[in-house]
Amino acid sequence: MRYAFGAMLLLLGGQSAAAQSVVRGIIVSASAPVAGANVFIVETLAGALTDSSGRFSFTTSHTGSATIVVQARGFAEQRRVIQVPSAEQVTIILRAGTQTLAPTTVSASRYAASDERGATLTTLDVVSTPGTNADVARAIQTLPGVQQVDEGTALYVRGGDYTETHVLLDDAVLHTAFTFESPNGTFIGTVDPFLLDGIFFSSGGFGARYGNALSGIAALNTMGRAARPSVTAGAGLAALSVSGAIPIGACSGLRVAANEFDTDLLFKVNGSTQEFRTPPRGFDRSASYVLNYRPTGELKIFGIRQSTGLASIVDDPSYSGAYTMDLSSGLIVANWRDVFGRWSPKVRVSDTRMDRTQDYGAFRMGTGQAYRAASAQLDWSASPTLTLRAGSDFERTWSELDGSIPNDGFDKAPGARVTVVGSRFQGDRVSAFGESDFVAGSRTRIVAGIRSDRSTLTGSTTVDPRVSAAITLARDVVVTGAWGIYHQVPDPLFFDATLGVPGLPSMRATHAIAGIQAGTAGRMARLELFEKRYNRLAQATRDFDIAADGIGSSRGADLFLSGTAIPGMRWRLSLSAISARRTDPSTGQLTNAPFDVTRSLTAVITHAFTPAWHAGITQRYATGRPYTPVLSARFDAARNVYVPEFADPMSDRLPSFRRTDLSFTHLRQIASSNVVIYAAVSNLMDRENIHAYRWSTDYSERIPIRSLFKRSYYVGASFTRQ
Repeated sequence: MRYAFGAMLLLLGGQSAAAQSVVRGIIVSASAPVAGANVFIVETLAGALTDSSGRFSFTTSHTGSATIVVQARGFAEQRRVIQVPSAEQVTIILRAGTQTLAPTTVSASRYAASDERGATLTTLDVVSTPGTNADVARAIQTLPGVQQVDEGTALYVRGGDYTETHVLLDDAVLHTAFTFESPNGTFIGTVDPFLLDGIFFSSGGFGARYGNALSGIAALNTMGRAARPSVTAGAGLAALSVSGAIPIGACSGLRVAANEFDTDLLFKVNGSTQEFRTPPRGFDRSASYVLNYRPTGELKIFGIRQSTGLASIVDDPSYSGAYTMDLSSGLIVANWRDVFGRWSPKVRVSDTRMDRTQDYGAFRMGTGQAYRAASAQLDWSASPTLTLRAGSDFERTWSELDGSIPNDGFDKAPGARVTVVGSRFQGDRVSAFGESDFVAGSRTRIVAGIRSDRSTLTGSTTVDPRVSAAITLARDVVVTGAWGIYHQVPDPLFFDATLGVPGLPSMRATHAIAGIQAGTAGRMARLELFEKRYNRLAQATRDFDIAADGIGSSRGADLFLSGTAIPGMRWRLSLSAISARRTDPSTGQLTNAPFDVTRSLTAVITHAFTPAWHAGITQRYATGRPYTPVLSARFDAARNVYVPEFADPMSDRLPSFRRTDLSFTHLRQIASSNVVIYAAVSNLMDRENIHAYRWSTDYSERIPIRSLFKRSYYVGASFTRQ
């Protein structure tokens, strides 16, 4: 619920939508208007198709210089740099030639195109989908390829662990995209969607420019230059927020935002399945400065500081008592980009800091991590049908551990046998990549690349070839395919000499994907088949040790359907089927992966009854994930604890997951100010979804742990003035 009150902002104006501008124009050839042309802005992917008269119109929150792209069958691609906002109509004349094909991407509510396979989301998609609580990760979970493992926000993509999907913020890796709420692994997101101007998500087969990730990429882009002054304030059951935008001169601008969240009132109103001594609470502060020093050049500096803390009660067979967690993190990233004729350079530098303390029973750990990174990329448009791309990344990591970890996972009581940890170490990773984007004929596009990464932690160099293709079979029918090798350096803490295995190799995955998509814009059907194979996996055992050389595989299918019904109504359906297997780190057996959710379905319907009243409903279903049951236990008198005997790993499953969510929004405009009132009901049927099982002290009784969300009501309001 951290950002749920903010969902009202964009539906009428809000922090992001208040700065929305309309881009309109006409696309013609030498002899007639061009209907069905794809017109979009490269920087945000906002766009539309031209109508029968060649005209188009769409809104965007991007400001400053923007590259508008026009693609149409039988015509050469056209690009033009424009200024947003602008009262002038854009007129572009197309010339006959080879069409540049871009794979059509899945989007929740609008047409989008991208130079990567995947799915795009807008901030509007994030805040208007019932049940997402305006959380970026929860919105991504509604897309195909993401398994609903629990009610948290971690992204388990196509049979991979959530740590194998990287979240990028302005191209910098966001190492604190999720925050633990309890030892059971429930999460809250840490990214405010109202900081963002665009979201790209790929569930596999991504290009060579992205490295050090086995499963998926979620790339978040912050907002551009502030074009006009504005201030927004919001309040809800769990949060307060204020933000502002200040133009500086004609070509630069400043944005600032502050959020405070405290779930105490929310839980007092709705109750909770989790007992808290201190409910989750925290804050974030962010600021960005954007300079458009010339029409094609931009310098953006973005910084954010976040803090989260809680104290909950855990009930473990060996320990019942408090669990406390405090997390603070900060990120600053600077990006520069420009266009010089056929050359497009891009440079990024970033610095990330994170400190976390966790304390429950014999487990006491302080973790500190710092990352400094830089990257450079250069694109060259060699011809209308060929673009060459090359770049390099560098990252230096510092890690620090200080605390104690129980020797046995079944004995966490104070005074239990522990391993004392106190270490500091450093690691570097440097990479280089090259990629070609080639249009063959008028119907085929091939993107092929290769990247190489060298890590001092692993002491090895990896080489990853990757290729993807899109072939247009008929109007709005595209066949796609991708194959590639992917590597990821294990968590730096896995290399600790006391707990881990120094010199672990990079984990490896191979992706093979084939799909077909029919339709465009809001009416679309897309089916993808995939297979992934893993080796050299590094995983943590139930006793907190690190096991190396794990293997695994996942294969399945994702189906996405979207469309419109009666005027004002939109719907979309995501269905996934998967079989995921991995080495169990505690036994070495190959078995079901802990996130092997064999079937999952998400259906979303939104409807605008009038311009002032909006409503939506989301229905989710997922089969239960596997877990390892306990067969029996023997009492260890010397340690005063029961020692469990486990069944075969992952041999049982939790009950299936079901949840229904509703949202309602009322919009009002008073003079130059926007007021929005928002209400939502999460878990409408009050279903007791089981997150996990815990055991009695002697392991004779299995006790279900219900997920955090009972039936919950949320209300809030926002006020925006320009």
